[in-house]
Amino acid sequence: MFIAGIDGGGTHTRLELRTADNTLLRRQEFGPFNLNAIGEDAFRARLREVFTACGKMTDCARLCVGGAGISNPEVGRILEAELNTAGFAGRWKLCGDQEIALRGAMDDPGMAVIAGTGSICFGKNAAGETARSGGYGHLIDDGGSGYALGRDVFSAAVQALDGRSEDHAILDAVLEKLGSAEAGAIVSLVYKGATDKAAIARFSSIALELAENGNQRACKILELGAEELHALAAAVQRRLNLQGCPIALLGGLLSEDNAYRRRVEARLSPLGPVIYPAHDALWGAAQMAWEL
Repeated sequence: MFIAGIDGGGTHTRLELRTADNTLLRRQEFGPFNLNAIGEDAFRARLREVFTACGKMTDCARLCVGGAGISNPEVGRILEAELNTAGFAGRWKLCGDQEIALRGAMDDPGMAVIAGTGSICFGKNAAGETARSGGYGHLIDDGGSGYALGRDVFSAAVQALDGRSEDHAILDAVLEKLGSAEAGAIVSLVYKGATDKAAIARFSSIALELAENGNQRACKILELGAEELHALAAAVQRRLNLQGCPIALLGGLLSEDNAYRRRVEARLSPLGPVIYPAHDALWGAAQMAWEL
């Protein structure tokens, strides 16, 4: 018998298998997981691919699937159907990727603040109660995310372009990254139908790089982002009565020391100690399976 944890993201799916006594067997990686992005046929095929890699699903005692896009009720329906087809008869749990991220980050009650392309805060208290704030998508939310920082970089660039700002450092960096000296390249990229939020988020690196060199406009962009993440964490802390709890920083923007993480740490530290995660989200998924 074995247990399995799955971390399903927008760009890849990761699997961790453990023995019934919680000893690591192996890890494996596959393609995208998000049903909303890849469609039902590809999502079913991905599940079958992962279950085949597990071996005999009749020997799987417990399974936890944490992933992006699970607010779509079709995810649970399709997952249950594919598990039945695979012969799985154990216990299973489906949850958001923020939940497995928090479980991987710490054993004790606390919060995870995640800032990658999007942003969200998720917390759990000693009574097992959970709460989240943010994570409603780039069109109406995702403050402090890579998308938000990238958007603000483009905003600073066009303001320099037409004279509303005298600081041309961000504009010059944007045009260099675009590989074009034409200002129209900015509008072309931002409003082109094929441009997704991840493409905008990649320009957040300009704010991080220029802030390291003391550029005031770039520093302001990062400080605004840090304030947004503070608002997410403070909301969860109030709802769960988690004053002084540990706060793990996760996601591509916060996983390593940089100008943004330092500002976020400074802004969040009054709420509680800011930490690096003890383990990753995939480890968290496998542990949640074992704990079922």
